[in-house]
Amino acid sequence: MTDYSFERVSKNNIQDLIPIYADAFGIVVSLEFLKRKQKTSFSGFDDVGFIAYDENNIPVAFYGVYPCQIEYQGKLFLAAQSGDTMTHSAHTGKGLFTQLALKTYEYCKEQGFHCVFGFPNENSFPGFIKRLGWTHFDDLTPYLIRVKCIPWIRLKNTFRLPQSLHNSWCRFRLNRLKKGQPFKSSCLTNDTPVVDHSKDFFRYKTYAENYLIQLKGINVWLKFDDTFLIIGDLEKCTDEKFLEVIKALKHIAFWMGLPHLRFHASSDTWGEMLFKKYGEAMEVSYPAGGINFTEEIPLEKMKFTAADNDTF
Repeated sequence: MTDYSFERVSKNNIQDLIPIYADAFGIVVSLEFLKRKQKTSFSGFDDVGFIAYDENNIPVAFYGVYPCQIEYQGKLFLAAQSGDTMTHSAHTGKGLFTQLALKTYEYCKEQGFHCVFGFPNENSFPGFIKRLGWTHFDDLTPYLIRVKCIPWIRLKNTFRLPQSLHNSWCRFRLNRLKKGQPFKSSCLTNDTPVVDHSKDFFRYKTYAENYLIQLKGINVWLKFDDTFLIIGDLEKCTDEKFLEVIKALKHIAFWMGLPHLRFHASSDTWGEMLFKKYGEAMEVSYPAGGINFTEEIPLEKMKFTAADNDTF
């Protein structure tokens, strides 16, 4: 039986996550990316999570959370999003996910965190409910608005073009647009806890490639892939102004060869209701859940947009 040891992730061992990413997800991440993603000092805390090592001191699993501030009724509360959950294929089924998560939660409770929330995939979500005591309180449904264009993905497959060509073109198009300003979550109401979209939060989120732009006087936060122009969030506005912004986004997506605008947010929120009205729902949905450590935040009332996910 393998004996495992556990260490809190830090600047001294963060490079040990690279081989776990490679085996668990089949992707190569850079050390610089990991450092930027773990640098959540705007919240008061960096590097929250634990790494498991086998008897030969080889890193084999990781569970981490990403601290943030929750805005609720005019006050800010320390919380964290459940993030990367990964185990080397040779060490699955050993209970490492549960052990690492519980160690992380104990640390969070000791440091005054009020809750941990997240959006685990359909494979891992049952484990959060059964083993970690999570509550499932919502489902986020993606909505699409179609764009008439020549899809990049078709050109890529027909002429065997490199993805880097499309990426460079899209960056060029987006970088020419007017820069936007940080704005409050579109889910915010007096009785709705939301992730605080402060200037520092926007600055932190640049560890991934996304763009804050302004269209028709409205700030929009977005990113792209080879199929979608993905709207992380957009500033609250009237229905008329919303349609103006959507028209401008469709124009942008046309020139980027992206046949869909995509958006998702918590149920019964401003953005969700508008995209339900003017778009079409996808068949998939993403569960949202979490665990409370105090009674300060009504977890079941929390609302999110796509931009709140650590993958945005």
